Amino acid sequence: MINTSLAKKINIICLVVAMISVLVLPLKKDIWYDESISILCSKGINNDSPAMLGNTATLSSTTIEQMNTAPNVYKATVLDNGNGFLFNIGLHWVSLLTGNSLSAYMLLSKLCSIAALIAFFVLCNLFFKDSLFTSLAVILLASDINFNGMSHEIRAYAMGTFFIVLAGVYFYKFMYENEKPLYLFLLGLFSVAAVLCHYFNLYVILVFLGYLLCVKKARLFSVKNLVAIMIPVMIVATYFYFSFAGFIYMSGQNKAIAQHVAISESFSIMHVIFHSMAIGAVNFRAVFPGFHENKLIVLLSFILIIGLYIAAYKSTSDKVQKRNLNLIFLLGTSGTAFLALLCFKSGHYMAMNYRYNSFCIPFACLFTTYALFVMFKNERINNLIKWGLFSVILFPSCILFFTFSMRDHIFKYNQVALAAQVAREKITKMEVPYWQDAFLIQSLLPRGYKIDYILNRLSPDFILYKKDTVEKVTVIRNNL
Repeated sequence: MINTSLAKKINIICLVVAMISVLVLPLKKDIWYDESISILCSKGINNDSPAMLGNTATLSSTTIEQMNTAPNVYKATVLDNGNGFLFNIGLHWVSLLTGNSLSAYMLLSKLCSIAALIAFFVLCNLFFKDSLFTSLAVILLASDINFNGMSHEIRAYAMGTFFIVLAGVYFYKFMYENEKPLYLFLLGLFSVAAVLCHYFNLYVILVFLGYLLCVKKARLFSVKNLVAIMIPVMIVATYFYFSFAGFIYMSGQNKAIAQHVAISESFSIMHVIFHSMAIGAVNFRAVFPGFHENKLIVLLSFILIIGLYIAAYKSTSDKVQKRNLNLIFLLGTSGTAFLALLCFKSGHYMAMNYRYNSFCIPFACLFTTYALFVMFKNERINNLIKWGLFSVILFPSCILFFTFSMRDHIFKYNQVALAAQVAREKITKMEVPYWQDAFLIQSLLPRGYKIDYILNRLSPDFILYKKDTVEKVTVIRNNL
């Protein structure tokens, strides 16, 4: 048995290794449509910005840079769809300090993922009490393809994950350590911060709320606790009031998607069910559906997770452990269930996306580790079953991590390479087919770089005016 002091040291080493992997990976980075939206919003540029230019044919870099203000970032976020405000404003301030480059834009997500790992480390210690199983939980989270992918994606997922895990820490402290109004306030505050990063954090927050109402209902309605709850509620309500225009825009987008899907493909309830099971199984580290989403593989993987829950629950008579298993399992499955219901309601598959499950993944990894923690302490579980569980959950997840971490993103934009070429060759004039391209290229050039953009809708290419020649570059812009 490893002593507590040694376990603590090993846990810290695993945490540091996980943090380093977040900083180092990926070896190569491309951006896609959603990331370009985040970059533009952080520069104060919104969906209406091209229309506001009217019949303007020439645009200077100075004019674009004048849009880069915090009030414009808020307006851009609201007009985009109201989502990701804290990330967009954070990216605005960080890029002012670090400059306009792909690595600079990735830095905020990487820092948020590192912060999420630290918060997850604290949460694990609440459950494992400095056990070596904290290391296993951290490894499972850090090797998760989705968590790792979001750690360098220029979107709000990593920041949202950090805040929701931090909310989980104070949820635990209020529920099981001390009913301080401060803990309840911090739970509410970090939950609101998570929602202001991405609305889909809601499914984890609903589990927090449901548990509080079921277990602490009598305690919630004291004056101090009501004040602690109302302050975060008022903050998020105020934001939603001013973001109403963004909701209207997002509603229009969803209706357009639903109409397009209804025309292009038929909706299958069974497809939603199996895809949800596949996502759920991968979240809990039965990663075989990540290699091949065959229906039999999905079903067996999902049964494996349910079997792990049942085996762990039956292997302990400790009421605290049973309580923890139920709580973490609900948190880990919250995204799968909630997003499947959204698909049923909307009639299309847009919610069936691995990235939208990002916010329940830390809790799913914690559940798998906690179930093993409960079972490994029980002598009735033989070593063959123990190592079998490790082989079908931990080992494949690490293989998947290193396999997919080397892959390029399938949605490429060549504006990144083009901006590098413009700066390298000191080009001061270029033609673009759309103003959005000028905005994005300017966001990837060194701050203060002077260049004039000319709108030419008749050409599908970028046209670079060099000293003695003119070069055409085909636009790569996958708006998916």
